[in-house]
Amino acid sequence: QATAIRRKILQAFEMAERETDPEKRKALLTFVLVGAGPTGVEMAGAIAGLAHKTLVSDFRHIKTEQARIVLVEALPRILMAFDERLAKKAQTALNRRGVEVRTNSPVEAIDCDGAVIAGERIPAKTVIWTAGVAASPAGEWLGAETDRGGRVKVGSDVSVPGYPNIFVIGDTASFIQDGKPLPGVAQVAIQQGQYVASVIADRVAGKPHPEAFRYVDKGNMATVGRYYSIVSIGKFRTAGLLGWVMWLVLHLMFLIGFRNRLVVGFQWLVYLTTFQRGARLITSGDEIHYQ
Repeated sequence: QATAIRRKILQAFEMAERETDPEKRKALLTFVLVGAGPTGVEMAGAIAGLAHKTLVSDFRHIKTEQARIVLVEALPRILMAFDERLAKKAQTALNRRGVEVRTNSPVEAIDCDGAVIAGERIPAKTVIWTAGVAASPAGEWLGAETDRGGRVKVGSDVSVPGYPNIFVIGDTASFIQDGKPLPGVAQVAIQQGQYVASVIADRVAGKPHPEAFRYVDKGNMATVGRYYSIVSIGKFRTAGLLGWVMWLVLHLMFLIGFRNRLVVGFQWLVYLTTFQRGARLITSGDEIHYQ
């Protein structure tokens, strides 16, 4: 899916290079991202990096720096999972990179010619949904109670009420902690998976497992672009180059095996010194045709 998105973005630039109609070219060079969580922010920063750095010398008839990147969020601000001050710094960094951020702007319609944002139509040939995915239909399979998003409401041991041997975790589960549902992030799914594994192991061994599941927030990170990330770990907050270095180091640490860390670290070094020339590659797949 990631390579398909990259292919679509690069082909939009290629099509714009060949397009002679100014309005159609403008639509091809407009990228709308719906959802300003970490995924949307990171993708907006990545597209801005492509347009303003990586691709600037690759075309003769278009100026890639003129690409319009619109990040849309229905809520009052971006990055709701982060401290408000960090979110504001991230938005400022996006603005400096040429990203147009729109908050309090719900998406009303999306079609092949663009999107309608808070009553305004934005012509765009590339609209990317970064606002999350629909929950699994597990609630329907089980006949269990679900929340508004379709996630199964689970008990303190992450089991389905009335079905103690059925556990639901991750994005499919609605687990309330301290009066609020846990976010649909990998940290939650990993910790719930570890907890359920321990519960099952204790049951097999005939041991009681009285402790309820408790999520421990280990922090959040989001990269806005080259040399800029925001980091929130406990009471520690930082934004900018230090956050970006921490983001790189932690991502390398979580890779399995020294060889993988070495290879990925070397690839990142090459990307940083060559402005990601490899990002120009349009890999195999069905060609995208724009009307």
